[in-house]
Amino acid sequence: MNNRTEEQQDSPTEERCTNEKYITISVDDGHPLDLRTAELLDKYGLKGTFYIPGLNDERTLMTPSQMREIDRQFEVGSHCLNHVRLTWMPVERSWREISDGKKFSEDALGHEVISFCYPGGKFNERIESQVKKAGFLSARTCRYFLYDFPEDPFRWGVSVYANTYPSYVQVRHALMERNFQGCYNYLTTFRAQTRWGAQFQYALEKVSSKGGVAHLYLHSWEIDENREWDELERVFKAIRQYSLTPVTNGYLSRLWHEKQALLSVPIPA
Repeated sequence: MNNRTEEQQDSPTEERCTNEKYITISVDDGHPLDLRTAELLDKYGLKGTFYIPGLNDERTLMTPSQMREIDRQFEVGSHCLNHVRLTWMPVERSWREISDGKKFSEDALGHEVISFCYPGGKFNERIESQVKKAGFLSARTCRYFLYDFPEDPFRWGVSVYANTYPSYVQVRHALMERNFQGCYNYLTTFRAQTRWGAQFQYALEKVSSKGGVAHLYLHSWEIDENREWDELERVFKAIRQYSLTPVTNGYLSRLWHEKQALLSVPIPA
C-alpha cells in the first residue's frame, strides 16, 4: 500500500531525475583537438559539453569559428575568460572572469550559455554565488566517482576523469575536495581501480542498473599526449551496450531546475 500523501507524490519531472539513466561527456579547455573528440562523439551517437575559455595561456585554444562548429551539434559551456583559478582572486576580479567569460562565449556563439565549469575544479561559496549571479544554471566540479543526480547543480560532480592515477592519489584527491561520497564510491563501486577506462565501465554498469548519470570528463590534449585515442574510442563504443540516454550537461541542468520549479508549485486543494 502506498502511504505517501498527495504532496509527496513524485512529479513526472522528479521521476525523470531519479529513475532515468543518462550518459554525458565533459571536454575541458577548448583545445583544437576537441574537434577530434567531437568526431568520435558523433560517430557513436553521444552528446558532449565542451567547456571553452576565452583565453588560455597554458596551451593552444580553438578559434571562435571552431567553437561555432562544435556548437552546431554539441553544447559549449564557459570555462572563465582566462582559464585561471578563481578562489584566490579578489571578489571583483573573480566576478569579471566569470561574467566576462560568459559574455565572450555568448558573443562568439550568438546565443545564451548556461553551463559553467570551475577552472581546476576550484570553487567556494563566494565563487558559486557569483556563477549563479552571472546567470548560469549549473557549474561542474572536479569531484570524481559520483553518479547520482546532484542535489546542487552548482556542485556537479563527474563519474570518472580520463586519466590514470594510483589509488592513493585518487583517495587523497577525494578527501582534499571533501568528496566523501566519491571516496566511498571509489573504494566500493569502483573497487579502487586505477585505469580510467575500467573505472568508467563500473560507472556504466552502476547507472544502467540503478539509474543516475554516468559522466566522463576529459581533456582532448591529454588524450593525445597519453596516446589514448584508441582507448577513448573503445570506451565510447562500449557505451552502446547500455540503455543510457545521451545528454548534455545543459540538458541535465534545465531538468534539475524544471524539477525544482514543479516542486515549488502549490498542490490544488
